[in-house]
Amino acid sequence: MRPLNAVIPSDSQSAASAQVAPQHECASNEQYQVILRDGARALIRHIRKQDIALERRFLEALSPRSLRLRFLDTIQSPSPALVKQMVEIDPARDVALIALIVGETGEQQIGVARLCAEPDGRRCEFAVTVSDAWQRKGLGTHLMRHLIECAVARGLESMYSVDLADNDLMRKFAIHLGMRSETDPNDSTQVIHSVDLKTFAGAL
Repeated sequence: MRPLNAVIPSDSQSAASAQVAPQHECASNEQYQVILRDGARALIRHIRKQDIALERRFLEALSPRSLRLRFLDTIQSPSPALVKQMVEIDPARDVALIALIVGETGEQQIGVARLCAEPDGRRCEFAVTVSDAWQRKGLGTHLMRHLIECAVARGLESMYSVDLADNDLMRKFAIHLGMRSETDPNDSTQVIHSVDLKTFAGAL
């Protein structure tokens, strides 16, 4: 099973903003408050091992379609081992950002963005997932913007995502973001979306 695939809400009006986010060091203690299109405020920060319950509830709440798109149709429900893998990342190669809202019952995770660098330190695979109820509010764009910042700060040169060919949300998002898309040469049911970070870095 692949740990990274993406389902990103289409956001044609704000997707371009991901290209002009300021560069920073992407420190693990940094956090950001963002305002979504409906006026709701979300907190974006790095994931922690202590977030295992938040991550479990987040994955369990995804619709069957979102879960299928997220994991390329490889699982029907998140196992304890998978949830643990999602929060216990390797900081030397991985970045995982989560989006939270705080209500009367405490914190609720509503999105996550991840990257995993390849051994050569030049490319990384990425994934962005947003809860079904919070899609089309601009959250996917905010998460992608901060993930790009982290990738650039780490000196990575390119990012790519492997997705199912029928993932229309990701396809539309990739078009608006200016990503290159091509059929996976090893599996015609999948598409590879990629972005040259050197081009993005020049606009930061």
